[in-house]
Amino acid sequence: MDTRLPPKVEICVPPALREEAIQKANDNLHPAWSKGTQRGKHFVIATDSLEDLSELADFARVELEEPDEPLSKVRRAACQALLNRTHRFAVLEPLGDCHCIAVEWREQPLRGCKSSSKVLKELNQASRSGPSLFFS
Repeated sequence: MDTRLPPKVEICVPPALREEAIQKANDNLHPAWSKGTQRGKHFVIATDSLEDLSELADFARVELEEPDEPLSKVRRAACQALLNRTHRFAVLEPLGDCHCIAVEWREQPLRGCKSSSKVLKELNQASRSGPSLFFS
């Protein structure tokens, strides 16, 4: 029996998404958004819940795959960064063509990478090839 507690992680929401994250927290759309705090110019979400990481990753992937309006370069980069930051701490699995879910914690966080679009490409490839654990 695994008695380890889930890790407490902090995800910094990119500045381009900060106002939207604060609005989501004010609207109580999901508990993850209300766990954010303002630290100087940064909005940081601290959580120990895979469900919260799923919400953040899913928001970012949906914005990248099916945006309501065309994405600016800045917003696209911000969404890719948010998806990458959640991916560092949790194994992500695709759900359909534009959603994803965090299925388990990583034993060790991944190192950050400069190519955050890599996560999106791998999610897309995994969703086309059928259900499987992603990024184990």
